[in-house]
Amino acid sequence: MAWVFMDLEMKPVDKQFRRERDICRQEVIEFGAVKLGEDMTETDSFRALVKPALGEIPPRYAQLTGITNDMVAEAPVFETVLGQFAAWCEDAETVYAWSGSDLDQLRGEVKMKGIDFPLEALAGKWADFQKIFTRAVGLKRELSLEQAVNIANINFEGHQHDALWDARNTAELFRIYRDEGRFNAIIGPLREAVNPKKQTSFTLADALGDALKNLDLPEA
Repeated sequence: MAWVFMDLEMKPVDKQFRRERDICRQEVIEFGAVKLGEDMTETDSFRALVKPALGEIPPRYAQLTGITNDMVAEAPVFETVLGQFAAWCEDAETVYAWSGSDLDQLRGEVKMKGIDFPLEALAGKWADFQKIFTRAVGLKRELSLEQAVNIANINFEGHQHDALWDARNTAELFRIYRDEGRFNAIIGPLREAVNPKKQTSFTLADALGDALKNLDLPEA
């Protein structure tokens, strides 16, 4: 049995491709994933750059992801990497991503590029760990990966917007989530503050103190 944790990095479809943008506004430029065994240790990893077909990587996205046009010039195309990733996931019980947007991206890009690919086999294993973790904490608004890492009081390993490192940090949150004692020790006080057993005159901000300080929670 194995669990996979994955992430995608994307760039916008160039505005000249109007028909394609009506279907899907972004295309993938990187896949990243890690695989955990039953003992929660990382047993394998998957990382692949993808050559975009609908315009170059804009400077802002190159700066954000660290992926340049030169880096993807000789990379395989989306269809090839998607097939490689799906094969790599064959032994996985569940494929976790932080939010449902990555699966939506794969579906949209397959449709946009007219790719004949049995995506539903992979989609059948898919789970939104952002939703699972946020609900376990007791919040109604979805947390970003950075917010969740902060709440869990762990260091963000690597750098953000790197698909492999985002996947690894998601896997670390999963380890905490699966360890009931550790999860309750870290998250318990926050969860009780969010959902107090008794009515108090304190506001939520008073109850949480520094736990949610400076967190820019997204609107529902």
